[in-house]
Amino acid sequence: MDPSTVSRVLNGDATLVVKDETRQRILDAVEQMQYVPNAMARGLRRQRSQMIGLLVPDIANPFFPQLILGAERVFSEAGFRLLLGNTDEDAEKERSYVELLRSNVVEGLMLATAFSQDETVEELSRLGVPFVLVNRAHSGTSNYVIVNDRVATRGAVEYLIGLGHRRIAHVSGPLYTETGLSRLRGYREGLLSAQIEYRDEYVVEGDFKEASGARAIERLWQLPDPPTALMAANDLTALGALEACRRLGVRVPEQLSIIGFNDVPFCGMVTPSLTTVRVPLLEMGMASARRLLDLLEGRATPGTPIVLDTELVVRNSTVPPER
Repeated sequence: MDPSTVSRVLNGDATLVVKDETRQRILDAVEQMQYVPNAMARGLRRQRSQMIGLLVPDIANPFFPQLILGAERVFSEAGFRLLLGNTDEDAEKERSYVELLRSNVVEGLMLATAFSQDETVEELSRLGVPFVLVNRAHSGTSNYVIVNDRVATRGAVEYLIGLGHRRIAHVSGPLYTETGLSRLRGYREGLLSAQIEYRDEYVVEGDFKEASGARAIERLWQLPDPPTALMAANDLTALGALEACRRLGVRVPEQLSIIGFNDVPFCGMVTPSLTTVRVPLLEMGMASARRLLDLLEGRATPGTPIVLDTELVVRNSTVPPER
């Protein structure tokens, strides 16, 4: 039997004229051999792979599972599958992933990475590859889904000021990222709103990981006039700071109040439970996936990035300063 006839029967080609007897023979043979159609090959023949690539910088970071789950839920309902790549914040690894996925498999990309974002955004835009940035803004595109990091951080700092804190430190994210810069700006604006002097020695650049939070505490606690509160760039940084305080005998929150950012699952389980800025992670993943589907179908509106709301969740790691 002609292989093309078998293929057209299996793919449900409505234009195929074939006897009912022949069609049934093909279907019976498929059932007997327990044949499973190759969805990838079928999609490529139709010029649609039904695959989406999602790149994250650190799969071990608890920020990402809920985001990935939200994206996968939307794509699955739309008949797409998700391919996940972990870049380890390595520029060359990111470039390799983007080239591999763009050239061979995926119809679109979701990028939650930041290391070589300028180069990546420019290249994808030039090639006309549909993409969405997740938790990252960029001046070269409107296809991103974020929260307002600056406003949220400012609000958290103003909350600390409202408790009576005046010596407030900040462990930033990497300042080559828009997220790190925006949260630093929000910290500075929070101080300015209460006419509190910005002090360089109270700001330590971190990398969104626990170790940078721990190193910051070791440095800050050496100061002649150490801070009474810390605004951390994210929850992992705050967790590192908490552990360093425990090791150094710094009492949290009595001697040092700490606020994180994201509200990942451990925040309510550590001691003391962590006050933090809640980012709607599941919703962010879902909104990013919907935006990419809109791009693939030509429905997205240019110039309209998606900005989601945050919420300050007050727990036990923040109190008024000791007098």
